Formats: sequence, C-alpha cells, structure tokens
Amino acid sequence: MSKTNMIVLLIFGGGLAEPAKHIILRTAERLSKIYKKVYIGRYSFESLYTPEFILEYTEQLANEAKEKRGSFFGTCRGIDLSDPIRFNRAIYCLKQYGINTIVVQGGDGSSRQVAETYEKFNEHGINIIFPIPMTIDGIEGGESAGTREAVRLSVRDIEDMASTSLNTRDIEAFGVFVARLQGRNRDDIMAKALLYFDIKGRIADFSLSDVLIKAIPANYSINYEALIKDVNASYKRTLILLSEGSSITMQDLQRDIKRKVRTFEIGHRSQSNGLMTKEDEIYYDKWVDKICEFIRDDPLGNYSLAKLSDLDDGVYKRTIDYYAVLNPRENQKATLPSKLEALLQEYM
Repeated sequence: MSKTNMIVLLIFGGGLAEPAKHIILRTAERLSKIYKKVYIGRYSFESLYTPEFILEYTEQLANEAKEKRGSFFGTCRGIDLSDPIRFNRAIYCLKQYGINTIVVQGGDGSSRQVAETYEKFNEHGINIIFPIPMTIDGIEGGESAGTREAVRLSVRDIEDMASTSLNTRDIEAFGVFVARLQGRNRDDIMAKALLYFDIKGRIADFSLSDVLIKAIPANYSINYEALIKDVNASYKRTLILLSEGSSITMQDLQRDIKRKVRTFEIGHRSQSNGLMTKEDEIYYDKWVDKICEFIRDDPLGNYSLAKLSDLDDGVYKRTIDYYAVLNPRENQKATLPSKLEALLQEYM
C-alpha cells in the first residue's frame, strides 16, 4: 500500500501518566511523515467508535494540547472490544475515516486488548502496533514511560511530609510516618524511590542512619510480626513505605504500632503531576524517534516494540502479543531488576 492511502489513529490506553501528552504529540508529528494523515483519539479505545473523540493531528491541535494541564487526550477504562456491538461500531467508524493502522500506547490492560482483537481488526484491513508502554506502575518486558516522573513525585512528597512527620515527637518519642505509594500490585515506584534515598544517603534533612526505614511491598512476603516488633522496639524516626496491592493496610499499622502513626496517601498524585523536565523530554524524544524508525520500515505490520531497560537506548521488535503474554490478567509475576530487588529486600 502506498503512503498516499495510509491513515493512522494514535491512542493512549494506559492510566494517566505525566509524559503521555508529550509522547503522543511527538509520535504524531513523526508519524505525519510516514502516513498520509494522522488522527489522535481521545479517551483510549472508546475513540475507536466515537467520532467526536477522533481529532486530526495539526500544528494547531498540538499547540492547544500543550497549553492544557495533565494528559489532554485522557484515558478510559473498561472498554471491551470483544463485545461484537462495540467492535462493529469501531469498524464502521474507522472505515468512515479511512483508518488502516491503529497505534496503541498504553499499559498491560491495553496490551491484552490489542492481543485479543488484532486478528479481528486484520480481517477488516486494519493493523495494530504497540510501540511504547505508558503506565506509571511499570510493566513486564521492558521500560514503561511515566514511572520516572511518578518516582520523582513520590520522593518529593515523602521528603516534604518527612520534614514534619519525622521531626515531631509525641510523648517523648518520635512517631511513625507511613507513605502509601501507587503501584497496582507492582513495586517499581517503591524500589526506585528507595534507590534514590540510598544513593543520596538522606531523606529530607535526615541521614539514613537516623531513620528506621521499612518497606512493605506488594509482591514479596514479609514477616509482619517481626516488622511490628522492630518498629515498636525502635526509638528512631521511622518511615514505612507501603505499596498499593500489599496485603498489609494502613489500618493494620495504626492498630499494631504502639507509637503515633501518621499516614499519607500519595496515590494518583503520581500520575499527571507536572514534573516533566527538559531532560525527560530529550529521553522520551530519543525513544519515540527510534520506535518511529521501525514504524517507517513496517507501517502496516502487527507488532510490539520494547526498550528493555533505562540503561539501554536500543529498541527491539517483538510480537504483537509480547506484553500480553508477560502481563496476564491473573497470576501476573511482577519482577524487578536484580539490583532493585536486592535493595528492596534489604529494607524489608
């Protein structure tokens, strides 16, 4: 098929992540040199059958989106394209626009949606490419865009709260500060925040030697009785990092710790958080440029692309179901690089 007939729809399918808008616009600009026309869908997979959510990429749209807060293009959960009514509406809508390629940038749920439906789309002459995972939680199989900003926000919030919570004494003892981190059953943000503190050797104004740090991850079993015993026996300032998805709750800690416990939910603040830097933009631009080289060479294929680590600038071609296989709905095994796993276990 010649370029004159190629039209692409680019959608974001993950939980909102700070760099999503920047990456989508950079990708759209690069794809405009490959495809005849580029559309961007708002609100994820819902845009496939909702014409008012399909926007043609133009310089005016790019400038408008850049002025908006957060992720201008939004996201949407719970859309199941295996439903024949939704799927048929999507085919009708895409045909009306002449779209023959869908580029999906999202998280593990998006990767499964793509793997489950791409063959049906192919039957109608529409291919799907999954080039950059975007989710702050992290994903099995490679780097995910958005985690670095989520870690930066988490570190900032922990240090801001620690500067007060860890400097307050209650009845002649320092209290305990519990920070619950986003992660949805993964420990990427927790591990990378610990790495930041470990390298810096401080938390806010406090040396690490002056603070008892305990990590309660989602994907590793811990001895809860031993943890509570350690905390209750300590006279130090105490910081507990609690991952979303852990079986231990803030209420458990407040009940069992014998000192004052202050809690802080970082949660969704980790998402569109305004902490993109120029360095981040350069990092993501290089990533986008590499994935668009693959798309230029194979604009009508069905495949995923993976950046295997933040230390490796290479991007590698994988099958369309690559992320879906590594990130199943049930019994997903979330892993960390060995260095981060060792650090996390040290603080458990």
